Amino acid sequence: MGTSYSELVAQVRLDTACRLLTQSSERISQIAMRLGYAGPSSFSRTFMRLMKIQPATYRRQRGRAAVPRDGQASAGSPH
Repeated sequence: MGTSYSELVAQVRLDTACRLLTQSSERISQIAMRLGYAGPSSFSRTFMRLMKIQPATYRRQRGRAAVPRDGQASAGSPH
């Protein structure tokens, strides 16, 4: 069998979260709402479960400093 719809949605949400955390200065609470989570704590719990790191820590370690000055991210997966 292939990937279920819920697994696909979870993967897209995670990929989008990683991209927004590293390429924007949007608040984590705004990212959570944008991705359809009930709130920032729900988003943080899910992100921590899947990535084994808190969203704020992920942002600090891989965040805006990793984006080149021209604002273009490098190709490939953000995580």
